[in-house]
Amino acid sequence: MPNLEDYLLPDGRYYFDNAATTRMSPEALRVYNETAERWFMNPMSYKDFDPEIENLLTNARSHVAEFVRGDPYNDKVIFTSGATESINLLLKGYFFANFQHKRKIVTSPIEHKAVLETCKYLESIGAELEYVNITSEGVVDYEHLESVVDRETLFVCLMHVNNETGEVSDLERINDIVKAANTKFFTDTTQSITKLEVNANHFDACVGSAHKFHGPKGVGFLYLKTGVHLSSIQHGGKQEYELRSGTHNLPCILSMKSSLHRTSSLPIDDVNNLLKSFGLISLKSENLFIQLWLNNSPHSLKENIVYGSGSACNDGAMTLSEIYIRLFPKTAKKIIRISL
Repeated sequence: MPNLEDYLLPDGRYYFDNAATTRMSPEALRVYNETAERWFMNPMSYKDFDPEIENLLTNARSHVAEFVRGDPYNDKVIFTSGATESINLLLKGYFFANFQHKRKIVTSPIEHKAVLETCKYLESIGAELEYVNITSEGVVDYEHLESVVDRETLFVCLMHVNNETGEVSDLERINDIVKAANTKFFTDTTQSITKLEVNANHFDACVGSAHKFHGPKGVGFLYLKTGVHLSSIQHGGKQEYELRSGTHNLPCILSMKSSLHRTSSLPIDDVNNLLKSFGLISLKSENLFIQLWLNNSPHSLKENIVYGSGSACNDGAMTLSEIYIRLFPKTAKKIIRISL
């Protein structure tokens, strides 16, 4: 059985939504504290006196690139405040750098708000936005994707794992379709990093947020394969290849690095036993998240469970979004989500 103390909040409730955020691991917290105490100086102003700081940043970039099976010597890793900022920098930066040649963007209606709202903004200033269909199973309709992606497409942006249902897209198949049209494929890997294999052979750029894999909040990354050129959307200093100005948050960056390793899911029998102990039964458990019914029988512990019924970025965690209503039209209001 899982250790319930890992999910216990100070107020006595249990937090079962690791899809929204995770508790910092002891190792990540240790690295953060040690770095904040030892390397408190500004990395950009101090590196000339102590090259070790620059080595720490370089090693952290290499670790991210290697983790997604990219090229640590030629590809770029840009440290940001998290996946939302990374997505904004990626989509806006690539559009601004290339809109003179192509303006068509392909995405799906069930992407994270960071992608949807950024694409809508780009549409308002001249992008041509097209949405690929979603199947009844909640994944990309690959045949429809093949019909809408053409040589006039600037880029395709589709998520790896849906942040509300846990459904997994076939990145290799998507990439084959996109590459046949000689364009770029960007993927939102916020939910899949450390949980599934993320392989740069199957995309041109991906993103991550440390707080999704037991690192600190307020730090993330943007991985760019060689050949993906962006215009800056934030102006100031020369940090991060002059694409993301601002003082480096070295404690968070190194803490994120320490958390970036493959995690293993709990055995399904342990999960089911845990759910039963709380009066919950599983509706769907073959993906990364678990859709649940509230059991009809009363159970006192239900009041002590914190869970999600939708995306935390979708007007609050208790607001159901389009994908829930689309996939579960008759039962959506009874469904809750956990990710352990």
